[in-house]
Amino acid sequence: MQQIFSIALGLLAAIVPTISAASAGCGKSSMSSGTKSMTINGKNRQYIVQVPANYNSNTPYKLIFGYHWRDGTMNNVAPGYYGLRDLAKETAIFIAPQGIGNGWANNGGEDVTFTDQMVDTIKNSLCVDEKQIFATGWSYGGAMSYSLACSRPNVFRAVAVISGAQLSGCSGGNTPVPYLGIHGVVDSVLNINLGRQLRDKFLQLNGCQSKNAPEPGAGSGTHIKTTYSCRAGYPVWWIAHSGDHVPDPRDSNGQYWAPGETWSFFTQAIGNTASAANLLDERNSTLPLVD
Repeated sequence: MQQIFSIALGLLAAIVPTISAASAGCGKSSMSSGTKSMTINGKNRQYIVQVPANYNSNTPYKLIFGYHWRDGTMNNVAPGYYGLRDLAKETAIFIAPQGIGNGWANNGGEDVTFTDQMVDTIKNSLCVDEKQIFATGWSYGGAMSYSLACSRPNVFRAVAVISGAQLSGCSGGNTPVPYLGIHGVVDSVLNINLGRQLRDKFLQLNGCQSKNAPEPGAGSGTHIKTTYSCRAGYPVWWIAHSGDHVPDPRDSNGQYWAPGETWSFFTQAIGNTASAANLLDERNSTLPLVD
């Protein structure tokens, strides 16, 4: 019986890898919204923090990083954060980092180090659910988000890459991470093949089943979403749209869908505890038959 219980606990850990984990900053109120600075490798780095208006220091919040595009700035990302802040309805802490030279070359891993320090600072100053830390960005910002999925898979629960490519490196890249890719079929800056390559890496890492991913015709004013069957808790979504290199793809009817899909993915990526518990119950009924 004890062996069966141990197996059950192991199954639960595999099915629900992200039970809420409160950070050291819970119970404190030591940081407010605004522009912050820190020194990384002798360089002054800045970022914008957006604390929920109704912030409760005893409530663990999602932490979402929004990385800007090439020649963009943190001020371009804040306060909207790729449309996610409105959808979060004050349930998340948002960070908009500033890249060196308005980019994310990540030379010597310095932008990953910058991110590490931001994560540590926020977790120690505010109440963060350490199992709900996410990254997103467009273009160079997407490349940086992909880099973090590779190098910090145990920190970032999921990433959403909009029109990205491998521009900021991929140190590591051996661990599954929930992955959402959004790309235009006629992207004239970063060809859609570059986005497919990022997707395919996580299809492999996440143990996804092979599946045809249809894409819309150029200029059709539509988008097509493909969801893959992957290892439990590690989904991969791919959304191809009919447009060019844009952060806010829209269909011909004017629908602006990317923020909603990203928010839905970040919510789904952490898994459904009730569904996982039901699945565990089903597996428990057969546990005596396990060798």
